[in-house]
Amino acid sequence: MRKWFPIIFYLIFSAHVRADYFKWEILLVEKGFGTDSQKIPIVSEGKIDFENKKINCRTEDYWTRIESDLLIEGKTLVCDYENNVKSITVVCRDNNFNRKYNRHKELYNSVKARLIFSESLKRTSPYLELRCFF
Repeated sequence: MRKWFPIIFYLIFSAHVRADYFKWEILLVEKGFGTDSQKIPIVSEGKIDFENKKINCRTEDYWTRIESDLLIEGKTLVCDYENNVKSITVVCRDNNFNRKYNRHKELYNSVKARLIFSESLKRTSPYLELRCFF
C-alpha cells in the first residue's frame, strides 16, 4: 500500500476536473429578429464553427463553483464579426434543494445574454444568444 500511495495521491490531486452541470448552447440568428435560427450546443472550450464564415467565435473562461446548496457556473463567448470583436458572459446559478430529484417536474427557465453585432441596425443585424439551462 505504501508504494501505491504516491501514485494515488498524484492521480487524485493532479487531474484538473471540469464539470458542466448546466447545458449550454448558442442560438444563432443570421438575418435579424424573427427569422430562422440555429441552435449550436457547446461541448468544449475553444473555437465554435458556424456555417457563416464571417462569424468567428470562441468560448473561454469556464468556471464552476459549488457551495453547500448553491451551484454557480459561468462561460464567456467572444465573437469577431467583420472586424468587430464583442464578448458576453453568462453566469448560471442553481440553489433549489429539490432540483436533484425534480419531484415536482418543474420547468426551468434558461439564462441568456444576447450579442448583437450591429447596434445601429438591431432589427436586421445578425445576433447570438449564449444560453444555459439545467
